[in-house]
Amino acid sequence: MKTRGYFHHFVTSFVLMCAAALTVKGFFLPEHTGLLLSDTGIVPAMYVEPIAFAIPLALGISALTAYLGMTSLLPVIVCFGIHIALSGLALYQGLHFDCGCYLPGSVQSEVYSTLEPQFLIMLLVLIVSAALHYFNNMATHRPVTPTV
Repeated sequence: MKTRGYFHHFVTSFVLMCAAALTVKGFFLPEHTGLLLSDTGIVPAMYVEPIAFAIPLALGISALTAYLGMTSLLPVIVCFGIHIALSGLALYQGLHFDCGCYLPGSVQSEVYSTLEPQFLIMLLVLIVSAALHYFNNMATHRPVTPTV
């Protein structure tokens, strides 16, 4: 992906590094995504593990292809949107409220105690990446003024 200037390079690197970090987290801690998938009831229990593996895989592939310049940032934005929708649904259902029923150190405690800050940070990253995608498309599709 071509960058224009230091700030554009910084923002592009930030978005792609956030995608890489979320991919690594998804590969090393798939039970976090699986827990959100199963507790929100989005998918049946038999599909939780494959989808918990497929979401970070899709994000990693889309970030790599965007880095290599093969695609735009749109697939990365869609994958960020999937993560945000999953966290947002869990927040909407009230899964982040501490009822005292999760043991300290359990997977539920780790996932739900950081759900709200994670949602806000990912929302900010989504907005930045969408603005970057808009800027990249705006810069390449400038209107041509007629010359006489």
